[in-house]
Formats: sequence, structure tokens, C-alpha cells
Amino acid sequence: MARPQRHDDSAHHFLLLLGLLLLLPSANAASFSTLCGSTPPRDLQHSHGAHRAIPSSITAGHFSGGRDLHFARDRPYTRALSFHPRGSSARATSDPAVKHLSATLTLEGTRARFGRRDRDSGRPHSVSFDLDGYYYNYTTAASTAEAELCMVGSGSYAREDGFGVVLLPDVVLRLHLPQPSNLSRPFVTGSVEGAGFDPIALLAYAEDAYAYGKAGSCPPPPVPVRAGAARPALRSGHYSCHHLRALLRSSYSLEYRPNEHDHDGGASSSSFPLRLRHGIMYVNQMRCGFDGAVRAYMVFYANQSVASPSSNYTAVGRRTFVIGDEALVADGFWDPSRSQLCLRACRVASSGSKSPADLQVRECGIGVRFWLPAVWSIRDRSIAAGMIWNATGNSDAGNTAGVISVSTTGSYMGSLSGVSYNYTRVEEAKKHYDSIPALSKERKGRFPGNYSYRDFTFPFLLVKQGLPGYAWPVTIGSAMVEGDEMMADTAFSQHVAAEANKQRLLNVSYSLEYQVASGNLSANVSPLKMSPQLQRVSAEGVYDITTGSLCLVACRQVTNGSSDCDVLVTFQFAPVSPVEGERGVGTIKSLRKQSDPLFFEAMDFVSYGMTVRQIEESSSRMDMESIMLVVSMTLSCVFTALQLRHANKQPEALPAMSVTMLVVLALGYVTPLVLDLEDMYTDTRRRRYILQLTSAGSLDLNEFMLRASTMLALVLQLRLLQLALSSRRSTDQVGSKQEVSSSSSSDAERSTLWICLPLYVLGAVVVWIVHMSDGHHHGPRASSFSAFSTPSGPALVDDLAAYAGLILDGFLLPQVVSNALSGSRVTALSPWFYAGGTVIRAAPHVYDVFRKHNYVLPGWNWKPTAYVYASPRDDLFGVAWDVAIPCGATLLAALLFLQQRLGGAFLCCSKSRRSGSGEYEMVSTTTISS
Repeated sequence: MARPQRHDDSAHHFLLLLGLLLLLPSANAASFSTLCGSTPPRDLQHSHGAHRAIPSSITAGHFSGGRDLHFARDRPYTRALSFHPRGSSARATSDPAVKHLSATLTLEGTRARFGRRDRDSGRPHSVSFDLDGYYYNYTTAASTAEAELCMVGSGSYAREDGFGVVLLPDVVLRLHLPQPSNLSRPFVTGSVEGAGFDPIALLAYAEDAYAYGKAGSCPPPPVPVRAGAARPALRSGHYSCHHLRALLRSSYSLEYRPNEHDHDGGASSSSFPLRLRHGIMYVNQMRCGFDGAVRAYMVFYANQSVASPSSNYTAVGRRTFVIGDEALVADGFWDPSRSQLCLRACRVASSGSKSPADLQVRECGIGVRFWLPAVWSIRDRSIAAGMIWNATGNSDAGNTAGVISVSTTGSYMGSLSGVSYNYTRVEEAKKHYDSIPALSKERKGRFPGNYSYRDFTFPFLLVKQGLPGYAWPVTIGSAMVEGDEMMADTAFSQHVAAEANKQRLLNVSYSLEYQVASGNLSANVSPLKMSPQLQRVSAEGVYDITTGSLCLVACRQVTNGSSDCDVLVTFQFAPVSPVEGERGVGTIKSLRKQSDPLFFEAMDFVSYGMTVRQIEESSSRMDMESIMLVVSMTLSCVFTALQLRHANKQPEALPAMSVTMLVVLALGYVTPLVLDLEDMYTDTRRRRYILQLTSAGSLDLNEFMLRASTMLALVLQLRLLQLALSSRRSTDQVGSKQEVSSSSSSDAERSTLWICLPLYVLGAVVVWIVHMSDGHHHGPRASSFSAFSTPSGPALVDDLAAYAGLILDGFLLPQVVSNALSGSRVTALSPWFYAGGTVIRAAPHVYDVFRKHNYVLPGWNWKPTAYVYASPRDDLFGVAWDVAIPCGATLLAALLFLQQRLGGAFLCCSKSRRSGSGEYEMVSTTTISS
């Protein structure tokens, strides 16, 4: 699944750039001699060739520390650094070994939420440093090149509220760069110190010239490989390995194959360099040299984490440099004759300091090789597979103290041309299918078949644990549908349609990923609070195209790196056009005896996805709703402009307009702008869902037009409010008759405020009580499991936003109350304004009724994310509300019409002009008319 790109950081980066520009004059304010402890040499005017000695940009780096810079502590895997020298070359100095240069250092991650240490908001956060200093490149007595960089300057980052920047003076950067880097010295290390924050440790994968060592030898791959899948290509003498990097830079599961002399499994043998019994390996970094030379950085984790470091990026889209429980650095070559990558490696471990970024290269003598299997099966579906072994002494991969087999995990979105699939468990799956009558029972409706392979993909939810999962096909019949989508579409249309017409049962293979709660479930503990673990399952079996039933024999990964292949997965798809409430249901159960250690209780699950046709219909509906939203806001601008024209023609209308009503309308336009601003910093499920279903161009255009029209409506409303307030002040300065009128309208306005404001506050309190009583405040939090998280109950801000929509539905209430108290019969509001506004507020409820009858998606339970117009976040919707709100808004408009025709006193009491005591008496409509 493609990760949606972030486009909302421009304002944030603009503030940082502005801060840096303000700091440029003071970049050298701190003395270089004081901070770096040396006196820089004199600069020369000519600097030809100087740029060849300075370090290039650094993009693969990690930092730790800097607690006072507000980076989130619980997301260290999102931390990244980048270092970019400014200008095309450095300036030479009087010392040939010293160069003068300027650069920008940027630290990126996520921002910690103040007062909430249990979780952070996930908002992007970056700190930029503008630096100037000197690069020292000397050769030691041992004839090894040592290079150091010391720079001073200032830094800045955006404030939490987004307004203004925080300045960081007197910053010093120190970097130690291996010249050249090699297997024993692969890292750039350094630190950043300054006033106002704790020291920051830096670690980066060296990107300058690399000295490859002597290549080792590897035996041939043990399985058939994809010939030419990653054949090296020469471009102007440079080796291009873009495709090879895409194939190999991934996550791998590990399986230990101990030698018979090892009693502990080989992982902790004294003859095997790796110390920990790891479960997952990530090829995190890969670089290529000339003629097939390759170097790589691999990290190991003892357990699979829910948030996979292999797929983590910074908030601005840059892949991070991760630090695991242990790591390997390796270099070697690509062997095109065997389609194999052969590497020699050294173990990397922490030096024992408190900083996790302080890594040192330890013992070497480790052999690593990767190859690209050409045949997949239920047990091996690796894009790339490999082996790690002890290469010291006179041994090879077949005679070692311990061997680790590695294979890629997860799905692959690239080309899989040349890969074939070998079904090995289909006959066993057919026997289970025949033994379960419910699977072969005839069912009504049409099920996924020959329309699209995407109809076979479905997210699901484990019923008891409430945890999410996802299932996708690898092969359907003879068609490979894993990998590149265009090739999958072609293979599906060419093969599956013909095969489905010839046979009822299709051979299929699937991959499943889901979360399982570790430990025993109890009634008092939520599954999401029990550290759920990611479970991967590979399966194959049969699919009945007439009943929509799947029956699969599966293999699941277990904790020790081996597989449990005695698992049965059954699933019954919902029809393509289901009736309300109908969903796909399935079961994952063990075929082992209950006494077996690998036995587990059966897990029922339900699907909540949509078919391709439903997605197309939903996409079309949401595009239409976006247009309707823009049109309604544009009409609001038109009606407000007509009200301004009305006030200009009838000056007596301005003092009679209710200020409370105008304030409510102004706040109604401010609310969506504030909520949109919040969505810019919190990547909500609604925005991700819309980005997946609609074209980015039309969405961006609609959003721009919506925000522009909302801003225009707000400006016009504020102008109307300003004129109303000015008219009240101006009438206080003229004749006595107008003073009485102004006093009367002011008294009526104060009374209106005292009536409406408590009513609004009381409604908000009721919403809060209902929200708390429904349990939304302690509902399950969304899991961090990619895009398969299930939604929790609406947040309090969403309920209050919906209540604010109800207040807007009755925007005429303050004007009606004010007219009733003052007895005014002035035509304060234009019919276009109050009648048009009433239609705009009632239209979403009429559309909601239409949508419920024409866009029924019973299998889709993410309702808050599927609405653009008439969203539950914007108003209260439901059968009762859809009737009551339009009726109530129409009633207020009718009352206002009668008040402006007959006078406000036909509803209430008016202050008697004949009563000097200020008592109230009834005034009849006839008297007013006469």
C-alpha cells in the first residue's frame, strides 16, 4: 500500500527559513576559537579543487539526546539528520589541510505533546542549524587519514503553537569523518552542543568515498534463482543498482539452523559472532560502487515490533537510519553469473556509553549472501533470501558452527516477472473444504470472481480481541497478483476469467497479517494495552466462485523462527452487493491437538472492506459531496453580500440586526478553518481515505476553493458585524428619538444574549454528559497497525463540533428573540439572507436522507471517514434530526418573516410607551398595524 505523501509542512519550513535568515547576521557571533578550541587559518581568495576534500551531503543519519528540543521520546525510529554544505565548493585557507565551509544541519522527527508523556501527537518537528567552520584533513603517523569538522552558528525551530520561532545561539558542531571510510570505519560520528539544550549525539552512515576490501567467495545458491532479475548495468562507468536496492532493502525473518555440535542453537555459540537470538533483520542502508561493488548496513531485533523500522520515515518523508539491538556492516560484490550478492561483514555494537548512537565495529569474519528465488511456495515467498554464517577459518556455508537463513517478509509492490508459484497443499485444503458443508452450501448473490483481483483483498477484525488484520491474494489460479499492480491486472484478466468459467474451485494462495494480544485476555484489560504482536501467515487452498468460500491451509511464524503449518483458515465473502448488515466472516484455527504446545484457540474474524465497484461509487459520491460543499459555501458568500447590499439601502436595518446572531455566524465560518488547520498537523484517517479514493488534483482544487470561499464568507460576515456595531455607536450621538431607538435595541440585545448564551452553554454541557456516559472517553485507541486500524468512538471535539452545527442550524434564533423583546418591525434581514441561509442549513439533512437510501455500504464501518458533505462532524444527523432540524429552521424563518411584516410584538410583550412605570402590557397586532 502506497504511503500517502505529506504536503502540509510548507508553512512550518517557511518559519524555520525565516528564523535562519534572521540569524544569518549573527552566525559568527560566537567565537570559533572559543567554541572549537583552535584559531582558524586565513582564507584565500582562490579555492580551486578545495571541494574535493570536503564531506558531501549526509542524508542517512540518526541523533539522540537534545531533550530540551521537544522531540518525542517514544518515537526514536523517526529521528533523522541531514547535513548539506552550502555552495559548490569550500574556501581554501593558508593551511592546505584546512578548508573553510558553511553548511546547514537539520534534525527531523516528531514533536512531543506537552503534558502528555504517554503518547505524542506525531506532528512533524525539525530543528535547523546554520553553521560556519573549518574542515581539518590530516594524515597521522600510521598513514591513516583523519578528518574532523568543527562549525559554529545558530539554530531555530518553530514554536508549539506555530507562531514564531525559538532561537538557539552559540551552537557548535563537531564531526569525525573517516577518510576514506571502510568496513572497520563505516560511520560518521559527532555531536551538537549549545545553550538551551542538552548535548546531541550524531551518527551517520558514511557517504563519501568508500574503500572496498578483498572480496570473499560464496557457494552457489541452494535454490533456482531469477536469472537477470538484478543484472548490473553500466552507465558511464558507474554501476547502477537501483533495482537491486529495491529488492534487498527490506525486512527479513531469521531461522537458525544449528550445527550438531551446538547445544544452544548456534545463536549464542562462542564460535558464532552474533550474540542475541534475533527474530527480525532489516537491510536499512545500501550503497553501490563500481563494477558491482555493494556495501550495506543491517540491523537486528530480538522481537518483531508493531511499528516496523524498515517502513518508517521521518515526518517529511525521508527514510530513517535505525539502530537496533545489534547490527552488521558489510561490503562485497554482485555475482551476475549466479544472481547472488556475496558480502563479508563485521558486527556492530554499542560502546557501552549512555548514547544509543555510539556504535563501534567489533569482531568480523561473518559471511552474508543474498539471492532472488525464482519459485515460491507456501513455505517460502521471499523476494530475496539469504544466509549468514561464520566465515572464519577454513569453513564454508555448508560446514559452519551455525547458519542463519533469512527470508523477506511482507508484500512487495515491484515487478515479480520470472517468479512462478508451486502449489503444494491444495489437495489437503480440498479435503477440509469437503468436510465443512457450510462452505459448499449454495448462497444468494454474486461473489468476487472475474472483475478485479482487488475484490479478493479484505481487512478484517478479530472478534474477541478487537484487533485488526489484513489479507491479500498472492496468486489466483495461475495468475501472480502480488507485486506490480499493472502486471497483476494483466495477469488476472488474461488467466483468471478463463479459468473461472471452466472450474468451480480455483487454486489460490494468500498472505495474512494481523495482531494478536500477548498474554491471557481478561475482562478488565483491553487487548490494545497488552502489547499486541504482529502475526504473519502464508496460506494456500481453494476458492469457490459460486459460494464465495475460501478454505486455506496455512503456515504461521512462531517465536523461535520456525513455522507452524497445521493451521486452517476459512472465510466466506459477503456478496458484491450485500444487504444491510451483511459482512464476510471467517475463522483461523489450529489443526493440532489441544495438548500440543503450538495449539491455539480458534479466532473468529469479520471483514469490513469494500469491493472495487463500491470504492468507485464511494469515490464518485465523495467528489460530488466536495462540489456540493463548495457550492453551499459560495452561496453563503452571495447571501451575505446581498445582506450587505440590503443594509446599505436601508440604514435602519443595521441597528436592528442581532449582534449575537452575527457572532454565531462568524464563529460558524471560523470553526471549519480551525478544524482544517488541525487536520494539517494530524494525518487523520479521513484525509488518508479520501486521498486513496479520489484524484489528488481534484481534491486539492476542491480544498482550495472551499477554504477560499470560507475565508471570503468570514470576511463578509465580519464586515456585516462591524457595520452593525458601528451603527449602534453612531446612533448614540444624534437625536433623542434615535437615542431611544438605540437604547431599546441595546436592551433587547443584552436580553437576547442572556437568553441565548445560557441555552448554548446548557446544550454543550448536555453533549459533554452524553459523551462521557457513552464511554467514548475510555474507548479503545486506534492501533498503530498501518492502515488497518479500527476507529474508536468520536472524540469530544467532534461531538462539540456537531453541536456547533446545531447552533448554526438555529442561527435565526437570536434575531427572533431580539425582535420579540424590542417589538421591532424593521426589515433587518433580507429575505435572501435568512431564507437562503435556512435552505443551506436544511440541505445537508435532506441529502442525508437521500444518501441513506441510495448509498448503502453495509460492509463499511468507517462512517465518519466516508463523508465530506453532511458529515457527522459538522452537524447532528439521524432520522429524528433530519426531520426536526429542517422543520425547526423553517419555523424560525417563518416567524422572522411575520415579525418583519407584523412587528415583533405579535409574539411577546412590548414595553408600553404609555406606561411611565416601565410595566409591560400586551400590544395587539391590530394596534401595531394601525
